[in-house]
Amino acid sequence: MEKKKKNNKVIKELYKHVMTGISYMIPVLIMGGLIGAFSQIIPYVIYKVDPAVSIADAVASGQFTGFSLMLMRLADIMSNFGFTLFSFAIPMFAAFTANSIGGKTALAGGFIGGYIANKPVSVLKLIDGNWEGVTPVPSGFLGAILIAFAVGYCVKFLNKKIQMPHKWLAFKSTFLIPLLSSFFCMVLMVFVLTPVGGWLNLQIRAILEAAGNAGQLVYSLVLAGTTAFDLGGPVNKAAGFVALGFTTEKILPITARTIAIVTPSIGLGLSTLIDRRLVGRKVYEDEFYELGKTSMFLAFMGISEGAIPFALERPSFTIPLYVVGSIIGAMSGVILGAEQWFPESAIWAWPLVKNLGVYILGILIGAVIIAVVNVYYRNNLIKKGKLVIDED
Repeated sequence: MEKKKKNNKVIKELYKHVMTGISYMIPVLIMGGLIGAFSQIIPYVIYKVDPAVSIADAVASGQFTGFSLMLMRLADIMSNFGFTLFSFAIPMFAAFTANSIGGKTALAGGFIGGYIANKPVSVLKLIDGNWEGVTPVPSGFLGAILIAFAVGYCVKFLNKKIQMPHKWLAFKSTFLIPLLSSFFCMVLMVFVLTPVGGWLNLQIRAILEAAGNAGQLVYSLVLAGTTAFDLGGPVNKAAGFVALGFTTEKILPITARTIAIVTPSIGLGLSTLIDRRLVGRKVYEDEFYELGKTSMFLAFMGISEGAIPFALERPSFTIPLYVVGSIIGAMSGVILGAEQWFPESAIWAWPLVKNLGVYILGILIGAVIIAVVNVYYRNNLIKKGKLVIDED
């Protein structure tokens, strides 16, 4: 019993650190995602530019003049700014998760680790007798979580073990420990987390390519499942990397992926809106009702990370549920004839979807399955006393 209480305490502590990181990450996701999404409306919705053509190439083509050219340049600036801002979401998450564990001294190391998880540094490799710089595959959100905890607890350990006179405390907190933690971060990211994350991504890519050759339905099934699985993490990114190659070469559409990106966030957000109507009680703590609204909003902006707090709260059930729900929703849309070639799931890209009605129906089917099953599952846990929710 004592051991169980201790384990629960550890789990709650880890959960608190992750939620702290997420709370700082979400505003960056929202702002970056919104600006990036709005930038795409001008060329691809208003001016009907071919989705395979970048905004910069469209501007350089010479087909736009006057006011249209000004709008296209504005779209290019917004795109660069928005997606640059969006790329800082994972570093922000890692920084403040590490900060929650090890204090502000861990902030820099966490941010560095999160940034390298997104954009790994090149390493020298001997290729055909010559040393060449090679950029590894990113480890993504998984790498950011692991490095955040590693740096956070490393700094916590160093703060405890390195004792100095009071006059040297500023040197310790502003130079020595940040330097040691950053060096630790570099070694761990370069030699452990990035290679493992890269290897995982390559394996997923091989599986997806094999599935793509077997036929569109198998490809769509695997693509939907791997896209939904880790909500923007390495598996999701590996799926996106392969799907982008297929769709830009006009081999296979990206429909299953664009549906699966938004379905978990909409479904889990929806569960916070319908729980009291379905079972007559709250099945979440209060904080999740605001997170549910944020999750749904982010989903319509094509961002899946809003569902992460739900996945982390009860992963053994929630992750398989939203993966299955996303597969059912994506396959429903694909089988009924929805087709999306443009690699974007945000609502502004919906006008580019062929058979939009069944595309939306696919999202709705998957989201409703996730929401309803999750509400009844949690309600059953409450009845059995395995889940305690504070009632107002």
